[in-house]
Order: sequence, then structure tokens, then C-alpha cells
Amino acid sequence: MSKIVFGYDKIKEDGDPIDNCIEYDFNGWKICDCGNVFLGMVQKIRHDYLVKSKREWVNLFVDTKLIDDIETNYIYVINVKEFTAAIGMERFTGKNYNKSVFDFISEDVLLDCQKNKCKILMNYGFEGFGEEVNDGDTILNKTLLERLHFLLDQHGIPQENFIYMDSNNILDTIKLDTKINYSSFEYCGLDWYRYTVMHPSMNYHGNTYSRRKMKKWENTKEKIRKKHFISFNRLPKSHRLNLVLFLESEKLLEKGFISFPKYDEFWNWNLTGENKFYFSIESLKKKLPLEIDKVDLKEKKWSFELFNNNFYLDSYFQIVTENQFTSFKDQLSFTEKVWKPITNLQPFILMADRHQIKQLKNWGFKTFHPFIDESYDDVLDEDKRQDMIFEQIKKLCNKPIGEIHDWYWSIEPILKHNYYHFYGKWIKSQRDKLLGRLDAN
Repeated sequence: MSKIVFGYDKIKEDGDPIDNCIEYDFNGWKICDCGNVFLGMVQKIRHDYLVKSKREWVNLFVDTKLIDDIETNYIYVINVKEFTAAIGMERFTGKNYNKSVFDFISEDVLLDCQKNKCKILMNYGFEGFGEEVNDGDTILNKTLLERLHFLLDQHGIPQENFIYMDSNNILDTIKLDTKINYSSFEYCGLDWYRYTVMHPSMNYHGNTYSRRKMKKWENTKEKIRKKHFISFNRLPKSHRLNLVLFLESEKLLEKGFISFPKYDEFWNWNLTGENKFYFSIESLKKKLPLEIDKVDLKEKKWSFELFNNNFYLDSYFQIVTENQFTSFKDQLSFTEKVWKPITNLQPFILMADRHQIKQLKNWGFKTFHPFIDESYDDVLDEDKRQDMIFEQIKKLCNKPIGEIHDWYWSIEPILKHNYYHFYGKWIKSQRDKLLGRLDAN
């Protein structure tokens, strides 16, 4: 079967393409300057990629060509950092501008679209919001969908020849009043796979170096680890703040490796006396910042960066505070935060979108009920779900660390299953799903 072709306006001398519409500037923000991240979703990576590869985008499952050199049907990929800004609107005010990303698509591409030779793909895989989160920065937002329809009509682009993708799983189950093709894909999962494979220091299989790490992990059977848990919380989102306040109130902070910034370092906490952990604020402030790897939390932290895995080898479970903690029926998104414990052979408790655990099971992963009561995953009320999660954290942290050690190694088959399932069947299924949908379009 012939490869899908991605078309580009410009390609570097070394053969790597340049982001389409990269010149688009929205109020000083280069919306489409994304480093061609979508190509990472369709790339076959090896452990020696960083050493042997002479350019970035090699070993792709698709072809990349200049628009002028394409004779077959093709897909014109536009990566965007924000959907609302891409279509020329201010997210907070709803103000429309007379300029959008579509003004930076060449006449040749627009003509190919009208002739059904080209389909335009807008990739917003960085995010996966529902209509009530992040000011509704999604195609699920009726106002934004109407604006998108207007722009497509204005530029002569048939709705059938436009594709929208983000990482909200619910997108695949909702019927919108449009002829636009829309679907989800697991951007963070695919990108986490890519990143860890190219960095053997973050892996436990794949080459000699990584397999030595698996042996190092197995050797910890004879050693009691320092901490019960690990938890990453660089940005003080409300559910993360509640977690840290809870841990402080229960005197459990010392039981884990945990990060959290100084008070007011990013934004005001806006807490009132109605918060049940309000009494712990002042004592918590005196302990901040909480650091794991001694990196200044004010520094720009990317989702994917090298990390000292010894912290995983010296703790037993992870408290995952996802990007969002919601119960909305139109949002179910996964970031790399879920995949970090799985690829580091740790059980986890999830503060995340409702039904994340259910979705993980649907994908073939195994979780940790009944030792961890995961019934919280079904609870609609966020306050009740939070209380149930905190109860499980308290239960685990109050157990002697020797008992946690024994439990951890009793679930070794589950930890290994999840690890190899991620790198094996699951990644292949997600890439095949993505390529299949692109091919069908």
C-alpha cells in the first residue's frame, strides 16, 4: 500500500519540512510554529536515533513532499498551539479578527482542496478540552464551530476536505452538525513513546543499556525504598493545591517525593475559608517550594524531558495529578502524566478526568483494585471523588512501608504487563488508528 503524503510549502535543505502557515501571527503569538510535532506521531524511532540520525524527521510512515512536487492526493497539515487563535478569535473575549490561519494557505493548496486533491488537517493534539474547560477551546464549542464554518466557506474549502484532530477521546462519540471530519488521537501517549525510546536512560528494555536498568529495578526487591509515593505538581492548579494541602494536614508530605511551587509564584491560589484544608495554608507556605529534582519550578518545563529515574526506584506508587480534574461528559483526555508511572513500573492513583481508569482498562491496561479502591473513577461529584481519592492515599501512606513493599512486588506481573503493553500492542493500536483515519479521509 502506498504511503500517505503530507504536503508542505517549504522544506529545508536537509529534507525536513517546515511547519505550514508558520508565518501566521496572532497578537504576537506564532500559533503554527510547533516544530512539526504531528510527524512524531507517524515516526518509527530506535534507541540510537539521537546518535545516528542526521536530521529530525526520518523513518516516517508517511511521505513528506513540497506541494509543487505532489501528483497524488495529499494532506496539508497545520499544527496549532490554540484552536481559537488559529481561527482568528480571542479565547477570553470572543473578539473576532479579520485574519486567521486560513489566510496563510496558498492559492495552490486551496485550489487542490476544491478539486478534492488535498485535505487540510488542523492538529490540536496538544490539548483535548470539553466545551466547559479552557473557555471552550474546542470544535465542540458551537460558536467556534460556526466561526470555522464561516472561514471554510470564505476560503472555498469544502467541509468534507477539512480534518480537525485533538486528544479528547469523547470527540469520537459526539455527533456534530457539520460535514467536517473530526476525531481524537493519543498525542501524549505517542509522543511519550517516541521520547522514551530515543532516550535509553528512561527505558527498561530495548537495548543492552536499558535492559541493565530492568535488572537494576529487579534488584530493588531486596531493598526497602525511602518513600511511599512520588507526585509531580509544578503548576498550582486547584486539584493539585488541594492534594498538597491534604497531605500537609495529615502530615504525609514526608512520606513522598513531591513537587509544588512557592505561594503566588504562578498565580494567586484564591482560597477561602470554605476549603476544608484552609487551616493548613500557613504551615504549607513555610515549606514551599517542594522539589524533587532540584530544578527551579519557575523554569519552563516541557512535558517530555530527561528525569532521574532513581526517584521512581526509591518510591512505590505515584499520585498522578492530571492536567484536568473534571466530571464533564464531553471531556476525557490523557497527558504524559499517566504514562510516566506505567513506563516506570509503578502503580498509581489518578486525580484526572472521570473515567480515565475505565478507559485504561478498555485499552487493555490493568489497574490495582481492590488494594486501591478505584470506585472513585465512576463518581460524578468532583468533591466526593476527591475525598475518595484522598482516603485511598491516606490508607496507603499509613501502612508500614514494609507492607507497601510486599504489596508492590506482589503486583509485579501487573506492572510488567502495563509496561510491555504500552510499548507493544497499545502504541501500535494508537498509531494504526491514526493512520487508518488519515487514510480513510
